[in-house]
Amino acid sequence: MTYQGLILSVVFIMLCRTEAELVTQKKVVEVGGNVTLSCLLMGSYEILQVTWQKKNTGVNENLATYSLSKGINIAETYRGRLNFTRLSLNDTAITLWRARIQDDGCYTCLFNTFPDGAIPQHTCLTVYEQLRGSLHYVVSEGNLTATCSATAWPRPVISWIVPKAESEQTEEVITHPNGTVSVISKLYVNSSTSLAGQLLICRVQHMERDRDYSVKVKDGRWFSVPWFLATVVLLIVFVVLVLTVVCWRRRRKKQSEFRAS
Repeated sequence: MTYQGLILSVVFIMLCRTEAELVTQKKVVEVGGNVTLSCLLMGSYEILQVTWQKKNTGVNENLATYSLSKGINIAETYRGRLNFTRLSLNDTAITLWRARIQDDGCYTCLFNTFPDGAIPQHTCLTVYEQLRGSLHYVVSEGNLTATCSATAWPRPVISWIVPKAESEQTEEVITHPNGTVSVISKLYVNSSTSLAGQLLICRVQHMERDRDYSVKVKDGRWFSVPWFLATVVLLIVFVVLVLTVVCWRRRRKKQSEFRAS
């Protein structure tokens, strides 16, 4: 083999290895579902062992290994929930049952070869929780407060589509024990009458899709609770006065008729 031929052979091998390292798959599964992750190593390699790892913060966690000499080994924290479903050193697959939000992330299948060393391939898994959302509003003393809440995983993103009006927004994020995230966004409008008959829209983005929650602001005059109570009290007082006057006039009439007789 000539010197140039040797260089070309080395370059070809490096390109093939780089291509194997860059293979990345993407999988999506709903919480509680099952998902299979797979890797296929092309080319002629002497593979000694396959190792599946999960990329955690700064650390690669070993999940499962398989080799002809030692067989299958599953990490204790994954036993009963993960296993090999394709046993071949160059064509490997694992299945996760009852997926959790904590399973979300990227995985590496590591082909330990001789004499080339470790050749990795990558699979990224998105575990999602269905979106649940709601929208409502209240009016107090002429000011409107609209509340839009969305619970899901990955974290939902809330935006507002509101007719032109002076408004402010606040947002609260709550992470639940099971990993789902609730986002609560509040919209404050100073003059609720400017929105009478208009449509309030809360737009929630989740899993690269938009879902709109809308409500129409009712027409007419709104009363705050204190003013409403005051109005009711005044109305009752007025009715009592009217009844008192009527009764008094009837009594005087009867007294006049009695004296006349």
